[in-house]
Amino acid sequence: MSDTKDKNRAVKPKTASPVGRGSIGAAIAKACEGQRAGQTYGALGALLKTEFAEARRRALAATKKGDIVAKRLSSFANSVIRALYQEGVKTHPEAAKKVAICAIGGYGRDRIAPHSDIDLLFLHQFRDDEKIKPFLDFVLYPLWDAGLTVGQGVHTPKSAIEFAKGDVIGRTAYLDMRFVAGERAVFDGFASRFDKLRQKSVNKFVQAKLLEQQERHQAAHRSRLLAEPDLKEGRGGLRDLQTMRWLYAYVFKADIAASGVGGGNEILDAAEMKAFLKAEQFFWSVRVQLHDLRDRANEQLSFDIQPALADRLGYAARPGALPAERMMKHYFVNVNEVRRLTRLFTTKLEERIRRRAFTRQSLPKELASDEAAGKPNLALRYGRLDFQSTDDARDNPRDFFRLFRAYSKRPDLGASPWALALIAQNAAAITSKVRRDPVNCALFLAALMKSKAPARTLRVMAEAGLLGKMLPFFGMIAGRVEFGLYRQYPIDEQIFQGIEVLSQIRQGEMEEDHPIATKILQTRQDAAPFYLLVLLYEARFSLKDPSNEDVERFVRREARRLGADEAHANDIAFAATHLRAIMNLVSRRSLLYAPSIAAFARMVATKERLDLLLVLCVCHLRVVSASSWDAWVRGQISVLYHASCIWLEKGDEGLNAWLEAQAKQDRAAAVKALGQWTKAEREFFLSNASDDFLRRIEASQLKRFAALARAADVKGLGAGVDVHVEDGFCEAMVYADDREGLLADLAGAIASIGLGVRRMQALTTPKGKALDLFTLETGEFGASFEDSALLREVHSVLLEAARARREEPFAITKRLGDRRAIFTVTPAVRIDQDASLDCVVVEAEGLDRPGLLHKLAAELTEAKVKIDSAYVVTRGQRAVDAFYLKESDGRKITNAKRLQGIERRLMTVLEEV
Repeated sequence: MSDTKDKNRAVKPKTASPVGRGSIGAAIAKACEGQRAGQTYGALGALLKTEFAEARRRALAATKKGDIVAKRLSSFANSVIRALYQEGVKTHPEAAKKVAICAIGGYGRDRIAPHSDIDLLFLHQFRDDEKIKPFLDFVLYPLWDAGLTVGQGVHTPKSAIEFAKGDVIGRTAYLDMRFVAGERAVFDGFASRFDKLRQKSVNKFVQAKLLEQQERHQAAHRSRLLAEPDLKEGRGGLRDLQTMRWLYAYVFKADIAASGVGGGNEILDAAEMKAFLKAEQFFWSVRVQLHDLRDRANEQLSFDIQPALADRLGYAARPGALPAERMMKHYFVNVNEVRRLTRLFTTKLEERIRRRAFTRQSLPKELASDEAAGKPNLALRYGRLDFQSTDDARDNPRDFFRLFRAYSKRPDLGASPWALALIAQNAAAITSKVRRDPVNCALFLAALMKSKAPARTLRVMAEAGLLGKMLPFFGMIAGRVEFGLYRQYPIDEQIFQGIEVLSQIRQGEMEEDHPIATKILQTRQDAAPFYLLVLLYEARFSLKDPSNEDVERFVRREARRLGADEAHANDIAFAATHLRAIMNLVSRRSLLYAPSIAAFARMVATKERLDLLLVLCVCHLRVVSASSWDAWVRGQISVLYHASCIWLEKGDEGLNAWLEAQAKQDRAAAVKALGQWTKAEREFFLSNASDDFLRRIEASQLKRFAALARAADVKGLGAGVDVHVEDGFCEAMVYADDREGLLADLAGAIASIGLGVRRMQALTTPKGKALDLFTLETGEFGASFEDSALLREVHSVLLEAARARREEPFAITKRLGDRRAIFTVTPAVRIDQDASLDCVVVEAEGLDRPGLLHKLAAELTEAKVKIDSAYVVTRGQRAVDAFYLKESDGRKITNAKRLQGIERRLMTVLEEV
C-alpha cells in the first residue's frame, strides 16, 4: 500500500503553480502573449500540464466525494477552454466568431475523472472545416501538449444532425451537450434542431440503447461477477447508471435527478432515486481515487490496487474483514442495487412508451398451483409475474415466496418491477415467525431445487431483499470478497453458481464429467440435504468466530429451520465443516496408504455423509477458481470416494483387498498401454514404477513417461525430459537417477526461467529412479507455452539439472505479472507421523513465490534427509508442499529434535519476505 502511495506522490508536479491564488485565465493570457512575441515556445502546454495536475491535487485534497471532485475538475476545464477561446479570438477573430465550443460526453455531464477524456464538439457556420482549422489548432494543441486526451468533433449544425441521425453513440454524446464558449446562437440553433430529432426518435433511441446495454452485459458475461470487476462497464456499474440518465433525458428532456435526493421522478420514486444517487456517488468516489492511484484512466478494481483504494476511501479493518474486503463488499452491494434499479427502470420505461392500457392477465396453468394450499395471489402484468392484489401481498408475506416459486418455473417471464419493489419495501414483514413457517420453507426450497435457472432466481431474490430476510446470514456475506487469488467470485455469487452446478448435475447434464455425483443425486429420493449444504456452506463467513464447532452448530440450526430433520441436519452440518479434509487428502497424500483412507472414512462414518462431501466438493471446486478443477483432481476424488465406500462397507480387510485389486488393475492397464513394447521392456519399466505412481498418473502421461524412460535407458543417458502442453499449462516429466538435491535443482531450474509450479508429484522408485511430474504455469502477462522457444528452454534447463547437481546458486527470475506478493499467508509447518508407514510427512504452507519449492527442497537437502516423494498444490497465493521424508539411510525419522530442526529450517524459508 505504501509503495502505491509513494508512486502516486512521485507523479505530482514538482513545479509550483504559476497561477497560485490568481486566475487561470490571466496565466493563459500571459503565456499566449509570450508565445506571440516569440519569447517562449511550448509554454502554454507546460502551464496547462502543471495546472491540471494541481487542479487534480486540490480537488482530491478537498474531499473524498468523487462526484464533487469530478465537478470541480470539469469546472476547471471550463475555465481553461474559455480562456483559450478568448485568446483565440485575438489571433483568429473571423473564425472564432462563428464557432461554439460545446462539451459532450462525460465532460458534457459536468463530470471529469482525473484522467478522463475531455470531449469537445466544435460547431461552426462555415461551409468548409478548413476555414476554422487554425483556430482549432490554437485551442487543441495546448491541451494535447498538456498530456490530456481530447476527443473532438467538428461540424456545422446541419452535418452534426445528420451524423446524430445515423450514429446512436454520437447522439448519446450530444444528449449531454452543453455550451462552454463562443457564439451562443450557433449552439442554440443546433440544440433546437437536436430536440426536434429527439422528439421524433424516442422509441428507436430507447430500443437501440436497451439493445446496446444487453449486448454489453452479454459481452461481460460472468466477468461482471468476478472479484476484480470493471467499475464502469460491468453489469450494475457506472455505465448502467449513465444509461438510465441518458434514457430518461431522451424521453423526458430532463435530468433524472432534477428533484434532488429527496424526490422521485416520472419513473423512479423517492426511495429508488435515493438509492440511485447513493450508488452513483459511491462509484464516482471509487473512480476518481482509482484514476489518481493509477495515474491514468483505468476502471479495473484489481487486487493490487484494492488495499490502497480502501485506504484512500477511509475503510478500516474489522474483525474477520480486511479494509479491501469491506470496500469490495460495499461495491457489490451497490452493484446489486443498480441491477435492481436497472430492471425496474427499463421495465417501467418500456411499458410507459407502449402507452397501452394496463390489464392483468391470468396465469399459465403450470403456475396456478404450488407447494402451498389455495390459488396463488399472482397474475401477469404486461407479460411479467406480478401480484393479483398488492394489498393482499402486503398483508401476507407468503405471497412473496409464491411469486419466486412461479418465477423458478418460468424465469423467461421475469418478475414485474412493481412486485419486486413491493417485496423490497415490505421486506421487514419477513419476521422470525415467517422464516420458520414450514410452508414458506417448502416454497423457498422448491424455488431452488425445481428451478429452471436457480442462479438467476437467487440473484433476483437477493436484489428484492427476500433472500437476505429468509437467510439472515446472507446479509453478512452478500458482496463479500475474500481478498486473495483463489476465489474468482464474491461469496454470494459462489453460492449461486454452486447451486447452479448442483442442479445441472442432478438433471444429468454433467454426467460425463461427474458420474459419481450424478448417480448420487439421481438415486436419492430427497435431494434437499444437498441443496441445503451448498446453500449454507459459505455461512462461515458471517460468523465472528468461524471455528468448526460454531459453524457446525450454526449450519445445523439453519438446516433444521429450513426443513431438514435432525439426522439430515447433523449430516449437513458435518459436511459443511469437513470439506477441507477431503480436499487436503486428495492433494497432499498417497491414496494407496490404507491407514490414511481408513482414518478419513472412520471420521466420515456414514455413506450419507460421504455422498454429501463428494457432491459439495464438486460444486465448490467447479466454481471457486478457474484452476481448481481438472482431470487429475477428479481422478483423486473418485479414488478416495470409492476406497472410503469400501471401508464403510467391509472395513480394513475389504479396503486392503480393494487397494491390491486396484494396483493390479493399474498395472494391467499399464501393460495394455505399452502393448507395442516387448515383454522385457515392459517389465523393466514397470519394475521401476511404484503402485502410487501408476495410481496418480493418467494413461496418456504414462505412455510419455514410459517412452522417456526407455529412450534414456537404451541410450545410457541416465536422465530424460519430456515437455507437453495441456490446457494452457506445461506438463514437464523428468526421469533421472535419484540423488541428493535433485528435486531442489529441478525446482530451481524452473524458477530460474520465471515459471511457477502449479502442481508437482515427485516419486522415487524402488530401484532408485526419480519420476517427477511438474505442471508449470506462466504469469498473467508471461509468454505462452505455445511458444516453442519457451518449451525448448524448459526442456534444456530441466535436463541440465537432472544430469548433474548444480554447484552455483540459481538466479531466481520473478514471473511477469506476478501479484502474489501483495497478499499475506501465515506460514506453518505440520508434521504427520501417521500418514505413512515408513515416512514422516512434513507439510510446508505459506505465501507462494518464485523459487519457494527450490528453497524448501534445498533446506531438506542440507538437513541430510531423503525426499521419498513430494506433492505440491497451489491455491491462489497459498502454496502447500507436502514432503514424504526418510533418513538418508532409508529409516523413518522419529527423533523429536531431528524433526524440530527440519521444522525450523522450513519455517525460515516460509518467513522470508
